[in-house]
Amino acid sequence: MSVTLNLTPGQRPENDAGYLEMMTMVIFMGGLSRQVVENKWDGFLDAFEKFAPGKVADFTEEDVERLSEDERIVRYTAKIKAVIKNARTMVDLAKAHGSFGRWLRDMVQSDGVDTACKTLAGKFSYISEDSARRYLFAVGEDVGEVSDKIIKKYGARSV
Repeated sequence: MSVTLNLTPGQRPENDAGYLEMMTMVIFMGGLSRQVVENKWDGFLDAFEKFAPGKVADFTEEDVERLSEDERIVRYTAKIKAVIKNARTMVDLAKAHGSFGRWLRDMVQSDGVDTACKTLAGKFSYISEDSARRYLFAVGEDVGEVSDKIIKKYGARSV
């Protein structure tokens, strides 16, 4: 199996595409194993334009229909729509703050993890406070103690 990620789970992404990619991974891993999602990740990268937020934000209803039939990815229409909506939110935050990553890091640093999780859950689709904490962990933020199960699912792969 060849999984070509733009980032390493558990480490800070280099750009906003990495943040959207990891958010998408966290969303799709909800209810599924990491292996199921990773086995289709090459298809996700292609289908979602390597997670370039501006490109994904421009997806239309026709793109949702196309992706909902794309066997290379997990075909869950509500989650596909969430990724597109989340890309739009990221683009808006990047415009206001220079980058989504900067906004996220500043929020975690100034407001703390718990408030950041509430904010993320309020702004992003298919992100609850619990999944927001997993997302923050997956993008390299210090969220405090995490269980071995979370480390295994959302942290860096051991090779």
